[in-house]
Amino acid sequence: MNRRQRKVLVVTYYFPPSGGAGVQRPLKFVRYLREFGWEPVVLTARDADYPAFDESLLQEVPAGVKVYRSRILEPYRLYRRFTGRRMDEATDIATLTRDEAAARNFKERLAEFVRAAFFVPDARIAWLFFAVPLGLKILRAEKIDAIFSTAPPYTTNLIGLFLHRFSGVPWVADFRDSWIGWLSAPQWRPRLARALELWMEESVLRYSSRVLAVSHGVKEDLLSRHPHLRDDRWIVLPNGYDRQDFQGVQPKPLDRRITITYTGSLYGNRNPEFLLQALERLLERDKRLGKKLLIRFVGRVGEPILRRIGQSPARDLIEHIPYVPHRESLSYLLASDYALLIIDDAPVNRGILTGKLFEYIGSGIPILALAPEGDAAELIRKYRLGYVVPPKDANKIEEVLTEILRRGRPCQSGVSGVLAEQARSRFERRNLTAELAKILDSVTKEGE
Repeated sequence: MNRRQRKVLVVTYYFPPSGGAGVQRPLKFVRYLREFGWEPVVLTARDADYPAFDESLLQEVPAGVKVYRSRILEPYRLYRRFTGRRMDEATDIATLTRDEAAARNFKERLAEFVRAAFFVPDARIAWLFFAVPLGLKILRAEKIDAIFSTAPPYTTNLIGLFLHRFSGVPWVADFRDSWIGWLSAPQWRPRLARALELWMEESVLRYSSRVLAVSHGVKEDLLSRHPHLRDDRWIVLPNGYDRQDFQGVQPKPLDRRITITYTGSLYGNRNPEFLLQALERLLERDKRLGKKLLIRFVGRVGEPILRRIGQSPARDLIEHIPYVPHRESLSYLLASDYALLIIDDAPVNRGILTGKLFEYIGSGIPILALAPEGDAAELIRKYRLGYVVPPKDANKIEEVLTEILRRGRPCQSGVSGVLAEQARSRFERRNLTAELAKILDSVTKEGE
């Protein structure tokens, strides 16, 4: 008699038609879990105010996978109207990008205070009141064997916590980012709000059957606030790339210039300021630089950064392609000589292993990383994937760009060698999903 295929409830805010980086990890797990003995059932939000939409990703959800969408209340429409921002402005850019004038604006400062004081842990907290009742119904109706929740938003892991505590079903809490004080969270909160948030964070870490982090840096940042919870439940399961995403993607026409491409969002502290300074210095020395070099940004860019680029003497070296569907962004990436990674030099960012890095690894294109010492720099050096330059050192960036121009267009076969192939195998989404399936196996065996 065949054993019933086990089921896992995947609780995720980001799910197609959501676009952007946050959707990739849960979507790829859902795509491949069946191959390893687990049937995914998804609990997500209905009509959510996503920062980006990509309808094409709906095609990646396997046929027959049940997707439940609960009601959600989000305040961002009111926020945009109150502060006078465009109604179509992405929520992450709206809340994390403020120039000096906006920072002094009373409405902006009041909105930021409300966010910090009342929306704990984040602006999706009201989703919990709809998702938990629906989740409990799903657990019973679908005979769920395990729960997997992934954050941010951190409300998602609170939903996992309540479902686990009410049902006793084993629960895996996943952290794509750390929590308190991280880039995507308010840097300041009133004392009571911060105490509540710290209690929420501690509760999630205390009661989860396993705690997954995408990097050692994320893991250690969480544990720095809760060292008493360091035990064998913690597992680093990195982000990755999907080999299937590249199949059938036709590169855009190759530019005659050496092309360095960044795919993704740029806003807040994730800023190309020192790259611009390096380009301006190079342009002073070589007026023909515009015929040799192209920097291409593909994705959403905050208005302060766009203004800075527009005012720069090096603006003709830069091309901005607004947000495009995922496969089209890959076609721009594959038409590049180098893939650009930008990580701001702040202590909290040194543990970042962004999903973009692994997509660059999957492309096989050499990486130019403007990154501090930390997990990303270590990985790039370990597998010999490209250059690592301090992100706020315009002189070093200028030196590396000069070296790139001197060496000319790299081999079109991209990064090769044993180490690079090891990296592509290690971080392939199907292989990472196999690791997740083993984790789910272990937590369900403990509950038997």
